[in-house]
Amino acid sequence: MNNPARLTGDERRIAIVQAATQVFANNGFHGTTTRELAKAAGVSEALLYKHFPSKESLFSAMLTTGAKGPSFAEFKRILALDPSTSTLVMMVHFMISYYVRGGSGDNATSALNILQVRSLLADGEFVRIRHKKFASTWIAKFEECLKHAAKAGDLKDIPVRRDLRVWFVQHIAFSLMLNLHPKVPAVDYKADRDALIEQATWFALLGVGVKDEAIDHYYNPKALALLAI
Repeated sequence: MNNPARLTGDERRIAIVQAATQVFANNGFHGTTTRELAKAAGVSEALLYKHFPSKESLFSAMLTTGAKGPSFAEFKRILALDPSTSTLVMMVHFMISYYVRGGSGDNATSALNILQVRSLLADGEFVRIRHKKFASTWIAKFEECLKHAAKAGDLKDIPVRRDLRVWFVQHIAFSLMLNLHPKVPAVDYKADRDALIEQATWFALLGVGVKDEAIDHYYNPKALALLAI
């Protein structure tokens, strides 16, 4: 076991969270013991409890740590934009891109996404915690954008509740991630990731009710990809 005195308290918390994320992703919430978490982090169970008195507190810390990468920076940048049809298009593209890429090159994001899947197959607690932490502001912005798009004449009148449209987009994106996750994807979409993101974004925007001509005007996938770098 590593000597816990080598790290400061904050550094130790970060190390525990990083180790726990992968263990939870591999074993699930209920399938993970505090002994396994402590071993992965190189600390005693007593020290683990000192920093995190429960597995739920570790969940919350994992989300906070995950909210520091490039994807979260883009998330915050979009939330800061004025509500508009253009912002609505960016939001849909971002959701699709985030899940289709599945945290490519980012082990922490990939582990969190896997943990979401395990959570949904169990009690859903991790997903509820994540939604509680991040979803409300995103949903509010999405609905504001729908209102502005409607006023601008860019939105069709469709029989789908506006408060559900953001969730349906997220579900499409999440389902794509699931099918793309295996080393050999479960579905052969016969398209690379960039093309798949563009196709799925068009599909989702049409489902949200955005008019074809508005999508043509506001959706530039190459420009959006550059903004996310």
